[in-house]
Amino acid sequence: MCVQYCEGYTLTNVLQIGNVPSNLRIVDYSHGFTGSAHDSAAFQHTAAARFPDWFFNGQEFAWVDSAYALTIRTIPVHKEPASRLRQNAIFDKAVSRLRVRSEHCMGALKGRFQCLRGLRVKINSHEDHYQAMRWISVVIILHNLIIDINGADCIHREWEDTRDDGEPAGDENGDEDGDEDGDEDRDNPGVTKRNQLIAELLWAKYHEQL
Repeated sequence: MCVQYCEGYTLTNVLQIGNVPSNLRIVDYSHGFTGSAHDSAAFQHTAAARFPDWFFNGQEFAWVDSAYALTIRTIPVHKEPASRLRQNAIFDKAVSRLRVRSEHCMGALKGRFQCLRGLRVKINSHEDHYQAMRWISVVIILHNLIIDINGADCIHREWEDTRDDGEPAGDENGDEDGDEDGDEDRDNPGVTKRNQLIAELLWAKYHEQL
């Protein structure tokens, strides 16, 4: 299983979703943070971050943007200045295609369920906030049911129909907050994992040209 994480914003929440690019099913999410929360902080409350050995099996991992930490289970694109290296740029471009598919999921989700653009309820208490969160959870369940019934192609078509009003895809390298390329700790097993993926991609591209 390969999972792509992306972020979206609702009226009261930062919404983190993890979806499978091949079929756009949402397999992980977190919500409840207000709009001032950083994406990486919201990610820490997903199942992938809290229980990685339970969520992932074997060599499975999640694609994330450069705002997230590099670990053996979360592989981001490169930050400056490492992103300028040719092999890293090739890798980041390949990963960006998965990011586009992930944005299809978020765009279609908010296009079909307009409540995610502006949930018209009063938030005056913790219980009101919890109720809004439960509303979002129901929407995610319905999203997966639609895919089970109609297939992932319907999500792509809906995204194309609503993209003019949807969220911008954003920069391919994501949020550049934090130190430049601060995740390049050679003792970090995530660095070894990402370098292995880069080598496999370059090897595959080399054989395509033969």
